[in-house]
Amino acid sequence: MALLPNLPYVAVEGKFLLVRTGYFDETGHADDPVLHFAGMAGFVAPHGAWINFENQWSDTLKNALLTEPFHMKDFAHSLGQFEGWKGKEKKRKLFFGRLLEILRETKAKPIGAAVSLRDFETLTPEQQTQFRDPYYLCFQACTRGAAIEAIFEEKEEQVATVYAFNEEFGTNKNRSAEQLWQMIKKHYDHGHRLGSYASSTPAETCPLQAADLFAYELCHEFENRIKRPNDRMRWGLRQILRMYSILIPQILMFDRKELLRRIKESDWPDQTGVEEVSHSQTLSARESMVRWLIERGGFVADGAFTKPSF
Repeated sequence: MALLPNLPYVAVEGKFLLVRTGYFDETGHADDPVLHFAGMAGFVAPHGAWINFENQWSDTLKNALLTEPFHMKDFAHSLGQFEGWKGKEKKRKLFFGRLLEILRETKAKPIGAAVSLRDFETLTPEQQTQFRDPYYLCFQACTRGAAIEAIFEEKEEQVATVYAFNEEFGTNKNRSAEQLWQMIKKHYDHGHRLGSYASSTPAETCPLQAADLFAYELCHEFENRIKRPNDRMRWGLRQILRMYSILIPQILMFDRKELLRRIKESDWPDQTGVEEVSHSQTLSARESMVRWLIERGGFVADGAFTKPSF
């Protein structure tokens, strides 16, 4: 294998591997009547890149005199430790811009998924029960996305995954989320690319703070397209999408048709509504996200992005 420059390879049993790790956090909840979307998002990068990230991210928080982990919701609404920042736009832009700069330097691959809660509610009760909850849809999509990040590498290359701790959905040892992860590892075509499973908190594991930021921005993009359709994509998300070097975004949107496609392909007993799904739904869903990346995110043909602004 030819080693690529500027990537932190690690020697493992005589082979040079990147030893990738993915960190993921969820946002939104199906029981929240105000929200239209729930999702999960995060990043996969070589372990060495995450070490540099943690050092710079932690230093940035300390320099800003912050004593708690970064939480995007608090920052966006000037709550908690950001209460005194309200109205100080120059300070906020400089700080947020620095966080995103640190994140981009990891050269991590963004991975995410969002579920339309209103479309989920249009499914029959039996179909909803089969999915269990939108959380698990997003968990599965992000986990599969993490595995894909290693498929063109050495056969020993795997991706360790770390999820934000969530008692309700069972991210802790041997509970629902980890059981689903084990099923993906066993049955998914690229499941052998999954390395280890772990759950942690943003306080204990710094990259989960970056995952929180991305998850918040991703779902707010889709919320804003409903509530404020004339607004452009938020600056923070545009910066994250600049981390893609090619026009293949690892971001999924589960609208009604994509949900029905999953039901049809899984051959569940309740096939209500699947006649709405064409054989090209997978391609259509992918093309829809590509158009979104171009039209909303500013991706242009040469792999660059149009210059974003606040």
